[in-house]
Amino acid sequence: MTANRKPAKRAKREVENSQFDAFVRRILRAYARRVAAGDVESLTSLASLSAEVDTTIRLAVAGLRRAPYSYSWSEIADRLGVSKQAAQQRFGDSTTPNALDRRLREAGLSVTVATLVQVFAEHHPGDPAASTCPGCGYRYRQGEFDCPTNATVRPILRRRRRETPEAVTRLSPVQLADLIGTTNPRTRQTVRQSAFPTSGPFRSAPTLFDPYGRDHTS
Repeated sequence: MTANRKPAKRAKREVENSQFDAFVRRILRAYARRVAAGDVESLTSLASLSAEVDTTIRLAVAGLRRAPYSYSWSEIADRLGVSKQAAQQRFGDSTTPNALDRRLREAGLSVTVATLVQVFAEHHPGDPAASTCPGCGYRYRQGEFDCPTNATVRPILRRRRRETPEAVTRLSPVQLADLIGTTNPRTRQTVRQSAFPTSGPFRSAPTLFDPYGRDHTS
């Protein structure tokens, strides 16, 4: 009688980043087709993916900047097809006034929910909203609701908040309502606009589609 043998483990298959890239693009196109087929309620979720991608780019750059890789801003800018100054201004480091919180730069894509909660709370503008971020001193532009740090944290924490519910309970009721979108953004905007002139050009907030906040008014 032969002894029972454990099945041999399959060799781990390495997946190239190019394959991940192709897979994500297929998924996005399929998602868009499903929404286009009459699912108007899902349009909001589809549009929010731009902020999610923008956030993951920030964290990926933070990881590339960290040891042991320590890529320079010139190397990163070259891959993004922008100038060194534009890349540094967009993604920031410890030498720029709009830098991401140090805890995000150090953790990168491995950031925990507990850290996200702590950072979000410390950089939350409050209610009524202040004209500058209490966590980093960033001065909000007209129509902005977050400093660069919380613009990065918000979509990740909103998506991952159920992974560690006990960590999310540390947010105040105002912060939690703001995170999940049950507050009235117009109220917050009205409070903040009092700190800005009512006319004149301003730079819009960076987005995935216009990541450097170019002024479209000219």
